[in-house]
Amino acid sequence: MPPAFGLPSDQQVQRRLSQMLGADSAQTGDNATTDRLMLMLTRSCELRCSYCFVALTEADQGVPHAGTLASASPGAPPAGVMSAATARRAVDLLMTSPKPRLSLQFFGGEPTRRWEVLAETLTWARRHPALRGRELAIQLTTNGLGFDTRRLEALVAHGVTVQLSLDGAPQGNRFRRPHLLDAPEADSRWKEAVAALRASGAQWFMNVTVPPAAFGELPNRVADAVALGAPGLQLNYATGMRLSVDQAWLWLRGLAGVLTDHARNPDLHLFNRHAGADPAPLCGDALCDVDGTLLQVGGIFHEKRFPALRAAYTHGHLDTATQFGGHRATLAELWRRTREALSPEEAGVFAQGMWLGAGSDLVARLVAGGAAR
Repeated sequence: MPPAFGLPSDQQVQRRLSQMLGADSAQTGDNATTDRLMLMLTRSCELRCSYCFVALTEADQGVPHAGTLASASPGAPPAGVMSAATARRAVDLLMTSPKPRLSLQFFGGEPTRRWEVLAETLTWARRHPALRGRELAIQLTTNGLGFDTRRLEALVAHGVTVQLSLDGAPQGNRFRRPHLLDAPEADSRWKEAVAALRASGAQWFMNVTVPPAAFGELPNRVADAVALGAPGLQLNYATGMRLSVDQAWLWLRGLAGVLTDHARNPDLHLFNRHAGADPAPLCGDALCDVDGTLLQVGGIFHEKRFPALRAAYTHGHLDTATQFGGHRATLAELWRRTREALSPEEAGVFAQGMWLGAGSDLVARLVAGGAAR
């Protein structure tokens, strides 16, 4: 179903981007009610997704990083995995936040490959003496290949929301998500993961990343989510990839159509309906790397594409951090650091992703306004 309104103009998108940069992150900025920390439990993963620019490695898999300031390397990603002690210290830091809502997200690599540390950290976070009755949202970003009944029961018991990274039908997964394990085995395991999630009672949603060449496939990804019985869906465009003008507008048109047509699938919660997200690839979230380095997530998400951003987005280390505040920059400051760290050509590619984030925000607002009339 085509949208019942025109798409925003380039000038409107540019104006909205300027507004978003000036206002800082709606989710985790100084004026937000939530502080969120992501934990990079490991750089090991069963997949090598074509759109993922995290510096994944199997080197030193299972070997806990020393997690000290002396061993931290702000200019290059560390090898190894996050130790239980580093994860615990990171949670301690989050708990120093004065905000009424806190959020903890496990990331990687594939975080379930560090299951014992993940489970121990979950328990510590839920029972932390400094939580003091505040709301603590916990999310796990995972490919689902490491699920079993016992692990899902633990996630349900701790109230963890599972963000299942999945690109829809098997063809899309095989094309964009090369496996380090046998492809038929991977297909079987992710299907088992979906079935187990549906049966477990866990809170979960399907997280899809779409590269520019597939921007015309958004309706298909919604149909995939419905067919798989996913209760929720989040559509993301791949960042760090060069976009043509036609591809950028194709994404906005497709998003407008999907949002407008969402009434046909009322049982599917579509996260893209909510305006106000940060203009990806900029993001306000803070992350703790396996070695205890504290940085904003863009320094991790773009390591292979824009390696200079790691140092530009670093804000300290657990060894010297005493308060959660002060370990992030505003979106405007991040953009300034980005322009200084990257070449003009690289900064142009980065800016294309920011423009698309602002355009997506405007489309969501237009759809919401049309539905309210």
